[in-house]
Amino acid sequence: MKKIYIILLAAAAMVTSSCSDFLNEYDPNSVTAGSYYNSEADIVSVLNSAYESLKGSYYFVNGYHFTDVHAHLTICTDSGANSGIPYQFYNYTVNEENTYVKNRYSAIYKSIARANKLIEHLDDISYSNVDTRNSYEAQARFIRALGFYHLVTEWGPVPVFDKALTSREEINAANHRAPKADVYQRIFDDLQYVIDSPLPDLTPAADCGRVNKVAAYALYGKAALQKATDEDFASEKTALLKTAKDMLTAAWDKRSFTELTSIPFSSIWDLSTQKGCAENIFQINYIQGNATLGSNFAYIYGPMTTGVTSKHLGEGCSMTNEEVYNSYDAADVRKSFLKKTTYRGLEYYHTMKYVDLACGSDGYGGNNWVVLRYADVALMLAEAWYWDGNETEAKVWLNKVRARAGLGAWSGTDLRQGIYDERMKEFIQEGLRWHDLLRMYTGAEMIAHFSAINPNFSEKDLLFPIPYSERILNPDGLPQNPGYLAE
Repeated sequence: MKKIYIILLAAAAMVTSSCSDFLNEYDPNSVTAGSYYNSEADIVSVLNSAYESLKGSYYFVNGYHFTDVHAHLTICTDSGANSGIPYQFYNYTVNEENTYVKNRYSAIYKSIARANKLIEHLDDISYSNVDTRNSYEAQARFIRALGFYHLVTEWGPVPVFDKALTSREEINAANHRAPKADVYQRIFDDLQYVIDSPLPDLTPAADCGRVNKVAAYALYGKAALQKATDEDFASEKTALLKTAKDMLTAAWDKRSFTELTSIPFSSIWDLSTQKGCAENIFQINYIQGNATLGSNFAYIYGPMTTGVTSKHLGEGCSMTNEEVYNSYDAADVRKSFLKKTTYRGLEYYHTMKYVDLACGSDGYGGNNWVVLRYADVALMLAEAWYWDGNETEAKVWLNKVRARAGLGAWSGTDLRQGIYDERMKEFIQEGLRWHDLLRMYTGAEMIAHFSAINPNFSEKDLLFPIPYSERILNPDGLPQNPGYLAE
């Protein structure tokens, strides 16, 4: 696709981890795209650019439109913002010209393209230790797998390419939607490579932001679970659930703690503990006070004031309502992470997961984005055992998360609802809800549930549209998802 071709030649920004040479600024364009690289430093530069792409605004930072807002878990507080484009996600009126859809789709493919570029050039140089070379490839493959996971979950069949595209002919050949089975196979193949690689099981705090094997196990389990609950793969459900359980159990068995109760919920988010928190498996790392390397979650998700989550004026994005707040048990420690605020005369609840009051009024925060953590692994194991018909084992995993929240063992009558309610309370404002609901409900149940909330919701809203600017380049190879084209 045209944008992918441009991405391969574009200058990358800077990337970071918590220490060492991963903090270094660099210019990937110092190496001519398409040429042979001359040193390991050139390879590291391209790898860093792949990590940097995960920090793009429409990958995770503004991903709440596609996840929590689209799931009606959080609210679009300003329906007129940016000509109403964000409100389309809440109101189920997204169309193929929505610029947020275009930006997210492009941001994910940008990440994949950079990973491909690294893999393509790995053997341009020699290494004193083959493990070094293979660890670079493993990191790139994880980044690529993460991108395809989001694409297949949010768009369904999408173009799949596993090499750098350097000519218009190669781009045109790759610019067609592949079956979902092919996308999932690309994910599984890449993650198996990571699992078999020389990467460490877990990442020490000093290398916060780097990929590890447990992240691959966890993402493999998540992708297998997502596929297992997709009605298009009903005949493979049993095998996929076994794979999900195997991978998630492997991730759990490599933890460095005993139970979640040994890890305070606050330590996941406290800036003094976040980078080294034993629960956090893979996180995107930011540097406090740095205009390029800092994060902005503290004020984006904060109230429309200063001094609460940030000294920068808050933007009040992805806030929730009183009904959600009241759904938490009074004893639930997670409830304290929701705080009431008033915006334009209406009351909402903003999150306290992203707080940085030390970064100054510019808002260049040190908050990391946590992509995978162990509570997610435990609750996915609860899901997998539930879908496999073993409610007793499912409750074991569900109760591990409840215990850390200060709650007793689950005692309801609808275990499926109980598991996904727990996921809502654990991961609110972390951008997981839409993917969770796609596993919780069948397509028919999704339509019944959300059309009762808003009659605009229909089958089309189960997937996002292929951006018009991409589809028009190859209308035959990139047919639009159902319902987005005028009759």
